[in-house]
Amino acid sequence: MSRLAAAVRVRAATARHRGSAVRCPLCANAFDRFKDDWNRRNALCWRCGSHERHRAQWLVLQRRPDLLRDARSLLHLSPEWCLRRQLRRLPGLRYVTSDLDPAQDVDLRLDVTALDLPGDAFDATICSHVLEHVPDDGAAMRELRRVTAPGGWCLVMVPIDLTREQTYEDWSITAAAERERAFLQADHVRLYAPDIADRLRAAGFAVEVVDLHVELGAEEAARHGLLASDLLFLSRAT
Repeated sequence: MSRLAAAVRVRAATARHRGSAVRCPLCANAFDRFKDDWNRRNALCWRCGSHERHRAQWLVLQRRPDLLRDARSLLHLSPEWCLRRQLRRLPGLRYVTSDLDPAQDVDLRLDVTALDLPGDAFDATICSHVLEHVPDDGAAMRELRRVTAPGGWCLVMVPIDLTREQTYEDWSITAAAERERAFLQADHVRLYAPDIADRLRAAGFAVEVVDLHVELGAEEAARHGLLASDLLFLSRAT
């Protein structure tokens, strides 16, 4: 499908699903419902393609305006288009994108476990749905702390199983189908529990666990299409 044809389809779907039942904070459009994803219902914004986690991150940044107001530089690992589009527009912010995948159009090609950056390089970092792919997540977290300047912050999100008390890892699971059953996707190496906060603290961060279902209330969280498992770990470099 050509880019023009894809854009026409998006515009048509956006118009067809106009409504007031749900709202995307990233593009400020409201709809009768969100678009179904391949594995779950009511997940994607018809206009900008945001997932639940993207909307959750933007809501946190909106609800805590000091985070971006006080940041002069931000490193965004594996940036998604809908968030990238918003962040790169912010005046006065040095916004840098990074990914290890050579197919991605980013500013820097970096390995999160060995970031080729000086210490205290950024006032802010976003690392969303990256760590579950990384065998040595402890090394990655320590690197995130190293490049985050004192007083800065790192916003971390991962897939979480709220029924677990401890993060589940089993290095004997290597087959793609088995990893998908155990860790939700074939390219995941673990399934996190809320105790990821303790791992981030061990790396040197002070961690605030942000639960938007509590902050916003169930009705408003549902209006933005947020998942209960989409906890955000606002990790500060003290």
